[in-house]
Amino acid sequence: MFGMSDPNQTLSQMLRYFDEGRHEMVEVMASEFTSMLLANKQRDGAMQALLVKGIRIFAEVLSIRKKHKLALHATSVLLRERKKLEKILTQSAPSLLEKLTPLEQDLRTIGHVHATAGKNSKAKKFFMKANNVTPGNIAALLALCQVDGTKTKHANRLAAAVESAGPVILENGEFFIRPKHAPGSQIDPILAVFETCERQHPACVEQALRIRKECDEITSGIQAANARLQSAMDSLTPKHDYYQYS
Repeated sequence: MFGMSDPNQTLSQMLRYFDEGRHEMVEVMASEFTSMLLANKQRDGAMQALLVKGIRIFAEVLSIRKKHKLALHATSVLLRERKKLEKILTQSAPSLLEKLTPLEQDLRTIGHVHATAGKNSKAKKFFMKANNVTPGNIAALLALCQVDGTKTKHANRLAAAVESAGPVILENGEFFIRPKHAPGSQIDPILAVFETCERQHPACVEQALRIRKECDEITSGIQAANARLQSAMDSLTPKHDYYQYS
């Protein structure tokens, strides 16, 4: 069924259906796909990688379809099978480890599955783990604050990460905060946390004002749309006209 004779093709089809919002079909396909691969006890690295990708999709689609108990179980399987994949690659192809989906991304996915299921305490633990794995993880810290709501105790940690991330960036008509080595976020949910947090940490107020100021300066042309990129380009520009010495 569903062309399971070619797992790579099946996975691509599932991803396409997922992007198209055909979640019921994805659930059926992912269930059969993962069951088939789990039943194969002689999986090599390539099959294990496909299994991990399939379970990841399965967990997300189950969460979207509000099948929370099954989704939570799928996240446990995801972590277990991911560890097996890392072990296989460490022994046979260590150079491929860096091509895996970042661990922090899986931890955030699992956190969102728990949050959707109403398991906020567990969700926060996974978002914290994601930030520990990849420090300055604005996406994880933002999710952590959102789970807490306006009473969050973590807004100051988000503010510190936002400050370290550097200037606002304009991409495709939207403003973002993007650290160099960690996931970022569009500015609106960040501002929502800073401007509604009941604790009103001074750092949150300061960063909210900074973000709005930089957005205004980008819009008016005072600041580059991507100041970090512009600075890098400027550093490559010769500072002297060497022909003047010829």
